[in-house]
Amino acid sequence: MNRIVALDVDGVLTDFDAHWRQCAEQVLGRVVPQVHEDHQLRTRYGLNQQECDAVWRAYHDDEWSRLPLYVHAADLIYALEDLGCTVWAVTSIDVQHRVARAESLAGLIPSGRIICVGHAAPASAKSNVLRDLGAVAFLDDHPANASRAAASMAVSSVLLSVLLDRGYKGLEAPECGVTVIDDPMEFPVLVESLLKRTGRFAPRQGVAPCRGAA
Repeated sequence: MNRIVALDVDGVLTDFDAHWRQCAEQVLGRVVPQVHEDHQLRTRYGLNQQECDAVWRAYHDDEWSRLPLYVHAADLIYALEDLGCTVWAVTSIDVQHRVARAESLAGLIPSGRIICVGHAAPASAKSNVLRDLGAVAFLDDHPANASRAAASMAVSSVLLSVLLDRGYKGLEAPECGVTVIDDPMEFPVLVESLLKRTGRFAPRQGVAPCRGAA
């Protein structure tokens, strides 16, 4: 029985924001303070367009493989796998960075289960991948992606679309049907509840259910 779960990477498994800022300081040769809560990096760090472009050039050249994992990344994936789920990464970076993405994930998700939809891809790109995978649950930190997945529930296998709220400004509000969380470790609990409700629950033998599950 299908128990495929899809995760966004940047902002969910890897600390992209802090790493991009670190790269900006190296490229610009100065401290780059956060001056705004805006999701857009140029506004967030008070850069002009020329500075922002220079940081992105350096980042694309050599930084995708260096992205640090959040401390919760392994626990999140292992908790989902303990529920009997197969975890895929569906990420908004260009396909030429796929090998670097696999390196940054340090084997937590096999390279064959990493799908890159492109940095400028519309939200529909991820929802199309979810449909093709037959994913039952999805976690992203961008409202547009979570909302599109929720809107596609009627014609896809997705039963649970979850937004990890990072508190960014300048983003649209999530639409009806999206579950909002502020702790990524709430996601396995929601998935466990979904699997039980739909008769798909089949944890690894000898593994206890997620703590706090309904």
